[in-house]
Amino acid sequence: MHTTPPPTLSAPQRLYSAESVRQLDQQVISQQQVPGLALMKRAGRAAYDCLRHRWPDVAAIQVFCGGGNNAGDGYVIAGLAAQRQLPATVFVAVPVEKLKGEALEAYRFAEREGATLVSNLSDLPAAEKNTVLVDALLGTGFSGALRAPMESAVAHINKSQAPVLAVDLPSGLHADSGTAESGAVQANVTITFIGRKAGLYLGRGPALTGEVIFDDLGAAPSIYEQTPALLTRHCGDSLERLPARSADSYKNQFGHVMVVGGDHGYGGAALMAAEAAARAGAGLISLASRPEHVAAVLTRCPEVMAQPVVSGQELEPLLEAPDVIAVGPGLGKSPWSEQLLARAGRAEARLVLDADALNILAGGRVLAGVKRDDWVLTPHVGEAARLLGISTAEVSADRVAAARAIQQKFSGVVILKGTGTLIAHSDGIDIINSGNPGMASGGMGDLLTGVIAALIGQGMALPAAARLAVWVHGEAGNRAARDGQRGLLATDLLPHIRALVD
Repeated sequence: MHTTPPPTLSAPQRLYSAESVRQLDQQVISQQQVPGLALMKRAGRAAYDCLRHRWPDVAAIQVFCGGGNNAGDGYVIAGLAAQRQLPATVFVAVPVEKLKGEALEAYRFAEREGATLVSNLSDLPAAEKNTVLVDALLGTGFSGALRAPMESAVAHINKSQAPVLAVDLPSGLHADSGTAESGAVQANVTITFIGRKAGLYLGRGPALTGEVIFDDLGAAPSIYEQTPALLTRHCGDSLERLPARSADSYKNQFGHVMVVGGDHGYGGAALMAAEAAARAGAGLISLASRPEHVAAVLTRCPEVMAQPVVSGQELEPLLEAPDVIAVGPGLGKSPWSEQLLARAGRAEARLVLDADALNILAGGRVLAGVKRDDWVLTPHVGEAARLLGISTAEVSADRVAAARAIQQKFSGVVILKGTGTLIAHSDGIDIINSGNPGMASGGMGDLLTGVIAALIGQGMALPAAARLAVWVHGEAGNRAARDGQRGLLATDLLPHIRALVD
């Protein structure tokens, strides 16, 4: 079949751990022979230029500085502002006698240029009109909990009505995991340097950073090739897409997807997965479910070939036709559910497991010890915890490690859903940031399952199908939420899914 190739892709973004960013810093200093102070001044100038561009009417700035290189960037910002007759007040959270190296040099620069330096943080003044606050308290080295005087400074920033520019990352946000202490800085804009920190895009990161601006500070491209990334971030234009269809196309070229699920009372979940697969372009769709759901399926979506099954034995002969089998939407955890998963799990077709299929898998009675390269597992945090036998708090504390552990345990591709959905596979871990809080409603995961299965059925490799499906699902949610996020229903996404996969 002749097809039109997809458009040229833009490069995905590499996201780094705090330790890797420190390595990048050192490589710029040693290999490009850029002194540390010069690099700090580049960062301060980039942040200052960002501030003036973002808030052209700014009348004064208040800079909150801690004690490390992050503070040094803040002192440079204050010094540059004072140079240009923009009133700059620096609230010094760490005494000058504890500063060293480039941070101390930056402090002296701010002092020399006439910035106002205030060391008493016990009674911080309210920001006046057109004042911008600069958060340079805590950088990538932050861990543990916020302590005095940082805690009170962060609280003051968050209570202020003034806009906030965070330097490198908001104070209180963990650079690697995206977890955050209660009361972490809520920024309007975050400017980050040298390497994009993974925590800006994970967990609480997107809720705290505001707009994220990246500046490489002149680091050579070769520097990045020497340091492994923690994650690879994909956006819509960096994803592999389906090719255009030839004029002589026919349905069997685009995959037969079977959805297995819909126990008593849960037929809607299986139907939504099937309909999502249809709207995402699968050539044929079948659904194996409880007999009482068949009439509703035919009424809602007659294109779906609904098959009543009362046991795993009845499912068996139906498993020969599909190219992809999606198991889990509305599956339940009854003996019927376990029988269907056991039979589907032995089929030669590629698999997508979601919802209760994952909970049954975690129980260890069905498909025990099975590892497959041709399946996609799609847990949320709770399901991930059950698959690993740990708590949800442990999963949330390090979602990257959890995704990697599940992939190593079960092979294939693992999609750990959440803010900054992670896609773990044999070649690494990807992250997709798409979607909105309105999608926190029932049935959304069922749609994603159907889209993944449809893309696999149309010939995409599992990791590429997972990446595109997650982005399409989130972007469909964004489009469906244009009239508001509250009350957003899963089925509201279906027409947008169709448009986005075309």
